[in-house]
Order: sequence, then C-alpha cells, then structure tokens
Amino acid sequence: MFTRKYKDIDFFGISSQSKKISEVLESVGMIGNKRFNALHGDRRLMFYDPKIDSTVDVFLDVFEMCHKITLKDRLAIMPYTIPSSDLLLTKLQIIKLTENDVKDIFALLTDLELGDHDDEKTIDINYIAKLLADDWGFYTTVTDNIERLLNEFNPPFNIAEKLRILKEKIEKEPKSLKWKMRAKIGRKVKWYEEPEEVGQFKISGESL
Repeated sequence: MFTRKYKDIDFFGISSQSKKISEVLESVGMIGNKRFNALHGDRRLMFYDPKIDSTVDVFLDVFEMCHKITLKDRLAIMPYTIPSSDLLLTKLQIIKLTENDVKDIFALLTDLELGDHDDEKTIDINYIAKLLADDWGFYTTVTDNIERLLNEFNPPFNIAEKLRILKEKIEKEPKSLKWKMRAKIGRKVKWYEEPEEVGQFKISGESL
C-alpha cells in the first residue's frame, strides 16, 4: 500500500565498535568514505555498496538529524532493528517531511499497534511520551508533524486514530522543568537543527 523506492540503507551501532563495524562491512565488499569516516567516525560512518549501488550509513550511539535520539542503551531491545518507538521517532523528528517519509510513517502505523513496550508488533508510546516530556523542541516537531499528517495527508481511519491516540498520550505526560522553561521561549528561537546533506558517493578505483 505504501510502496516506495529506497535510495540508501541505515544501520545503527555502538561507537566503541566502530573499527569492528568498518572491518565487517569492508569484508563483504562495501567501500568506506575515508574522508567522511575520518572526520565523523566517532558518531557516524558512511559506506558505498557497489552490488546494490547504494549508500550505507552507520549511526553510532545516537541518531542525530533535526533532533537527537540516543540509542546506545536501546540497541538490545529488539534483535534485528532499533526499537519500534525509536524507528517511528526517526521519521517524526523530520522538520520537512517528504512523501517518502509520510509513507514510512503510515506503513509503520499500519503494521504495528500502539502499546507499552517495543517489539515486532508494538510501538511503546509510553517511551515516546516520556522522551518528549523532557524536550520541548522535539515535542514541538513531533506534535506539529502529527497535526500535519492528520490535516494534510488524509490518512486512513486506522492510522488517523493511532496518530490521535499518540498525540493524546504525549500531551497528557507530565512535563519536566527543562521542558517548561524552554516552552516559555517558544518558537522565537529555533528548536531544531538543520541536518547537513552528505549525499551519495560512488567509487571508481579507490575510496574517497
């Protein structure tokens, strides 16, 4: 229903295993972006897979784009992917949602139910609510996006209902003092980061 083309692959790992991760990926034929990895290898690695003609990103410890999601202590929750709640947040944290982002969100909410834990069938909305209750900026982006999804993209009823339940849970969660202090400043100060476009790279002969 929400099919789309994928232009890259994202992996997540722990920074202390950065060297081992690079060795494993290179052993299966992936080519490292030497310049990028030398500069950012403590938090992110980039490779190119010539077999599938795709860029491969490896985020270490944290996922950091418009907002920061700390994953270091959460990678063991599910065996083959980051927790469902974090996966959803990697999309809801985007300031400028694309059509593909919307499809990904709708696909997740179609396949998974809302609940109080993360697994292959469930998204932990308690975790999402508590995380956003301590970060006004992240909260603002996520709730803005939920409103956009409901009002601009005409989601099917089952998805719309899950979005409403999620937003209600987020709003009801008691907010921290840090959240309340930042809320007083509001939108006068930018509450998100503008992620730098790294882009894809193709290798001919040797790594960049």
